Amino acid sequence: MNRFAFYLVRLLRVALGFIAGLVVAAAMVVILDLNKGRLPEPLAGAATVGFYAFLAARLFWPLLLVLLVAEVRRWRSPAFHLGLGLLAALAALSWTYLQAPAEAPDPILGEEPVLTVTRVAVTLAAGLAGALVSWFIAGRSAGLQPPERTRP
Repeated sequence: MNRFAFYLVRLLRVALGFIAGLVVAAAMVVILDLNKGRLPEPLAGAATVGFYAFLAARLFWPLLLVLLVAEVRRWRSPAFHLGLGLLAALAALSWTYLQAPAEAPDPILGEEPVLTVTRVAVTLAAGLAGALVSWFIAGRSAGLQPPERTRP
């Protein structure tokens, strides 16, 4: 395999790891937070997970650039990737807090506060799970060089 194909495969692995991490994180949020631990119907669950993964990709595209830099710089540490997952989860929580309505939730209508302990814990766990999946797919072999061919 020539160098161009090797680097193209490496970049595709980074993108696939990013997308898989977003899907895992979105699935955790859908199952644990939105459905209160119950599994949704398969088609509705897949559509909801896809929608939330698309929203997360729109919000976290700078994270993909950081993962590309980590690939080039050969940062293979799981701690680095888990730190990025926590950073993304904190960014999602702060974005959720900033987008919340200014008025207090109405308990008569069954509204919940924007940030609850459960929501914070689920979001942090989803960020860590997504980062771990991304590390498994692309991070643990970041920056590996193609084997050099020698002439016999």
